[in-house]
Amino acid sequence: MSRFSLTKSFFVPERMNMEGVGVDLSEVSLRFVKITGNGKKGFDVLNFGEYKIPDGVISLGQIEKPEVLRDILIRFKNEHDIQFVHASLPESIAYLSEMEIPRTKDGDLYESIELQLEEHVPINLDDAAFDYEIIDTGNKRSDVIKMMVSATQKKNVQAYQDIFSSAGITLLSLETDATALLRVVIPKGSQETTLILDMGRTKTGVYIVSKGIVSFVSDIEIGGKDIIAAIMKDSVLTIEEVKEMYKKLEQNEKPEDKRNYEIVLRVFSDIKEEVNKHFIFWNTYKDKNGQKKDKIEKIILCGSGATIFGLQEYLSSELKIPVEIANVWGNLFSFDDTIPEISFHDSLLYSTAIGLSLYTHWE
Repeated sequence: MSRFSLTKSFFVPERMNMEGVGVDLSEVSLRFVKITGNGKKGFDVLNFGEYKIPDGVISLGQIEKPEVLRDILIRFKNEHDIQFVHASLPESIAYLSEMEIPRTKDGDLYESIELQLEEHVPINLDDAAFDYEIIDTGNKRSDVIKMMVSATQKKNVQAYQDIFSSAGITLLSLETDATALLRVVIPKGSQETTLILDMGRTKTGVYIVSKGIVSFVSDIEIGGKDIIAAIMKDSVLTIEEVKEMYKKLEQNEKPEDKRNYEIVLRVFSDIKEEVNKHFIFWNTYKDKNGQKKDKIEKIILCGSGATIFGLQEYLSSELKIPVEIANVWGNLFSFDDTIPEISFHDSLLYSTAIGLSLYTHWE
């Protein structure tokens, strides 16, 4: 999804259009990455880290315990001398819709979107904050502009702005995970249609990127916790032993007991079935003009579960499509010039934060 324009909605002065730390804020953690450099000479990672967020502080994108989150943000600010941030907005409180806007010589695109917005997203216009990306369809119709519009309620943006402000931190931008991930998962300039699977502990994000634009967003309610639960249910291992085994799985180590791996494969099968539903929808969908979408060419895995032993090979074999594990540094630097301090596995956990940190460097 596109960024939500704080400048448009909240009149943030242009002088604040400066570099900031990328902050990936979720229900379970705050992960941050600070970079330096530019796109011509490459980037360096100056700092990164993680703070655990207790259960119930953030739920379904809503900040339920602001005082707890404020204390975490104050600690984050003081320990790392943080002033400005680009932060993530949960997909669960945002909407994505494809629109066709009449093309006029002097028309304001925002005003044209406002005329249609309530037909596409369940938010009253007065309550909405939104932004857009123009889609290059290759079919240059002279009368319309096709675009992807992302929207959320202004109160959601305000809540995140307020919580950072209460900790003495200036929020420069809010973006959904999908847009941030695009910057680090998809090679810059790529026109391929790619499905990104962001597999975490609690769920798996499904994002389809086509011609450099996020065009589809969904969730699969399956994550690492489901592998842990399945092994606990059908094995004689203790919870400590299961967690230790899962850590090894994430490090791409094969389970010693074949029966435990068969349990893991059953969860893989559930993920595959859900992904296949999205494949079928995308590859068969036609817009109102009868045009089909470009077919998905590959899957890219990121998130903590991307390197689980056997997942990449299983999905590729079952779905008959190339599956890759993301290189989140590909758009930042070459390994010939820079070796980051973050391990390969951990870099996949920091994918969103890295993408957010690139906000002011991306065109």
